Amino acid sequence: MEQDSPEVPTLSFDAVDDGYDPLVDLEIDDEDLDESDGQQGPNTAVQAKMLYATRAADRPVAQRIDDLFTAFAQRRRVLLAILGFLDEPRRSDALEERVRELQQYDVSVYSGYNYSMLLEEAGAIKKVNEEGADFDDEAEQLPDIIEIDGIEFYKPTDGKQVFWRITTEGRAYLETDDPFDRLAGLIADDQQYQALYKRLLEFCDNEVGRTATELAQLIDNDPLVQNPRRYFSYFAKRLEDCSALYWSQKWHTSELGRKGLKLLFSQNDEPQSGEKTEQLTGGEEL
Repeated sequence: MEQDSPEVPTLSFDAVDDGYDPLVDLEIDDEDLDESDGQQGPNTAVQAKMLYATRAADRPVAQRIDDLFTAFAQRRRVLLAILGFLDEPRRSDALEERVRELQQYDVSVYSGYNYSMLLEEAGAIKKVNEEGADFDDEAEQLPDIIEIDGIEFYKPTDGKQVFWRITTEGRAYLETDDPFDRLAGLIADDQQYQALYKRLLEFCDNEVGRTATELAQLIDNDPLVQNPRRYFSYFAKRLEDCSALYWSQKWHTSELGRKGLKLLFSQNDEPQSGEKTEQLTGGEEL
């Protein structure tokens, strides 16, 4: 006897809001940023709060750009690199590839397309043609005409190629960005953690870099991070945001980080951690 087939439920997308963004209401807590959970690099599970979801068109471009970088502080390194990359016209696919390179070890849900939309809306970049002139969205794209055996045929084209280029306002923001000023401000504001910043920068200042496990052993049991509870990722991320540390399969100290070390050594005696920093590789002391 033939049985009726069960009804297969269907999904309807009619109710989906085209403007929906799952990150709009995401709240970030410092404790969320601290949890390393054995991660091997920057914490990629926690994304920036989407403060830039609602934009006022009448705000000055410079203000919109500043607001974007504030809302996406965790993506500052990538955003700045994009602005530098677009100093000359670049095709959309070239930008996409550059963003993949930038996020090879620091994965994000944002793609080159996402970043380009945000930066364009802020006024930091704009669409141009290959020569750098403004892109004409309304210009008619005619098909190519080819001739075979005396007969002409229309050949479909791939469409107009979109290029991106930094705007005057975007270049002004890029040129005034001062990561060392941010690093100096971090050191001044976090005086109780200066010993830890110094320790991290010294420890990662070698030719091969340091693993997340090594940094966890270096920082996570120190009395300075017990109340409030902090983990190495809390400090590494803040140094990374100032371009003092960078992640490339392991954590490394940058040239700017070495300048930060000089600044730290010029400060007063560091707080006592209550524990000697004995190192994990060969038992060396920092």
